[in-house]
Amino acid sequence: MKNRVLAAVTTTCIASSAQADDWRYTIAPYFWGPEFRTSLDVGPNPPVNGDTSIFDILKGAFLIAGQARNGRWTIGGEFNYLNLGDDVSVGRFDDAASWDLEGTMVSLAASYAVYQDDRSRLEALAGLRHWDLDVSTTVLDRTFSTDQSWTDPLIGARYNYALNDRWSLTAMGNIGGFGYGSEFQWEALVQASWNWRENINVAGGYRHLDVEFEDGRDVIDLILTGPYVALAFNF
Repeated sequence: MKNRVLAAVTTTCIASSAQADDWRYTIAPYFWGPEFRTSLDVGPNPPVNGDTSIFDILKGAFLIAGQARNGRWTIGGEFNYLNLGDDVSVGRFDDAASWDLEGTMVSLAASYAVYQDDRSRLEALAGLRHWDLDVSTTVLDRTFSTDQSWTDPLIGARYNYALNDRWSLTAMGNIGGFGYGSEFQWEALVQASWNWRENINVAGGYRHLDVEFEDGRDVIDLILTGPYVALAFNF
């Protein structure tokens, strides 16, 4: 009897170890160079609008993504820190207004492969995206600021196709907010990935992110759209 119990425990431990070994992890710092379009309505100030390259308004940034995959399941997320600011015109007056935005965007989602074969994988995903932004506008020397935090539920899908042993393509889209956090947000991206070395991939693509948030008289509309590159470490 003791031998049977010992064998059962040993088998369970081996199975658990094998299952844990099936997890595959990816960490990917990345650089995103989008066009940044914004409309900020803060306090009594009139709306301040901007449309420029992020390179012209960037004060600081840190962006990283990661995921863990086991079989059909994937858990992934990202962390973005941005510090931006710009001088803009109001009517006929050049540089009569300015805006500043500093904060973080953090997302976490789980996905399940509803279909997969040797080359392709289609996943349904659901998760959360949290924003924490400190925003201020100055119009004719009058400055008003707001500190806003909200969390959006997300649903979406991702499709991956392996062209060969070294190249793959990915497309992803999601929508969220629905009035629970922001009024609405949506995101879409396409990506090509190249297996540079055994555990290192180089990826590049195009990403569009649009969020519309409103709280009382404070309105934050952001659009980031442009190319990105990433270096993914797999282990």
